[in-house]
Amino acid sequence: MSAAGERLAAAERAMLAAPHVEKAQLAYANALHAWGEAGGYDVEVLFDMVATTVMDKPWDEVRDRLVGTLSGGQQKRFALELLLRGSDEVLLLDEPDNFLDVPAKRWLEERLRESPKSVLYVSHDRELLARTADRVVAVEGGSAWTHPAGFESWHEARLARHEKLEERRRRWDEEHEKIRQLRLMYKQKAAYNADMASRYQAAQTRLRKFEEAGPPPLPPKEAETSG
Repeated sequence: MSAAGERLAAAERAMLAAPHVEKAQLAYANALHAWGEAGGYDVEVLFDMVATTVMDKPWDEVRDRLVGTLSGGQQKRFALELLLRGSDEVLLLDEPDNFLDVPAKRWLEERLRESPKSVLYVSHDRELLARTADRVVAVEGGSAWTHPAGFESWHEARLARHEKLEERRRRWDEEHEKIRQLRLMYKQKAAYNADMASRYQAAQTRLRKFEEAGPPPLPPKEAETSG
């Protein structure tokens, strides 16, 4: 679409420079057609809606304004409006509430709740998470897990998950010690009874495979939690 837009802009400049030249007119007509085929008119409508919402002015009046002249909140809201009103069905947002004042954050919460899109976002704002997230993906301890409910119940679910991890590790440690002791017993018996040699070898193989599989993870320390 950007190529079609650049072509249209160039054709428009050429036609304004030579409005009565048939070649320029034809190039402009072709550029307009290509712009429409690329979805340009839909984009213009979208940008006009967003400009009117965020800046209270139509897109034609602000289209040449430099982004740096907008406040951080205006830039963020303009981008979010484009994304949330756009055609993409899945959005990935990094700290979408940054630079937004309280009214704008309330607006974002409402837009996220009503949006039919699938939105995966990162935020440190617990209030935003509690009001908008219907599931939480936690990245901690070198892995990730998903809580299939809201943020308000996430802490309780996390504690329950940690308890299960601790229990699985305790059982693994107990089984590990049991296999080690069994191998040691057969090793001692094989020292004076050749018939025990095969059992000792089997115990060694069992221990090796058990250790190669590795223990289940321990609950992460608080300092290892992120996201």
